[in-house]
Amino acid sequence: MSQRPIAPPRDRPAHPPRENPFETETMAELCVRQGHGEEGLAIYRRLLGRAADAAARERLGARVARLESALLASEPGSAARPAQRDEAGQAAPPSQPGLRAAIDGHRLIIDWRLPAAEPRPRELQVLLVMRAATGVTTETRSLRLDAQSGRIQLQVEGLHSARAAAGHRRDDRFVPILRTQAGPRTD
Repeated sequence: MSQRPIAPPRDRPAHPPRENPFETETMAELCVRQGHGEEGLAIYRRLLGRAADAAARERLGARVARLESALLASEPGSAARPAQRDEAGQAAPPSQPGLRAAIDGHRLIIDWRLPAAEPRPRELQVLLVMRAATGVTTETRSLRLDAQSGRIQLQVEGLHSARAAAGHRRDDRFVPILRTQAGPRTD
């Protein structure tokens, strides 16, 4: 009696996508140190997307944020020219993919431009740190981003500092692509 091989279900590929064994944190760091920051950042982003435990996601996410900031700052003329302004004199959203946050009194202003290929649904997660009579409090907000770029202003009493990450949802998990922080205020 001969047996036929069982065909894989149609909703899954016959073979799962293979991970590149050379995509490691060490390889990403080598790319960065040799002047290939974009390539190193891409490896770090893929590693972050595959990270299984919270400690690895936090470590990789922090490295991605530092590299993104360094790469944005190293763009030709970025340190020499002020941020572009709109008609009202406000800083315009970044012209390249990026995320900026600033505190103005009790307002948190966040400008973003996501990469064009960023999957949907796009999301902005914000961690707010506030001063209160009882001490320091925190609050996390998740906001859906319907546009590739734009500005959000949040009114927050007692705002001390904030961290923000823009990214997308995958399997009910937030995958950060861009990160920034604002504050702490010293007044």
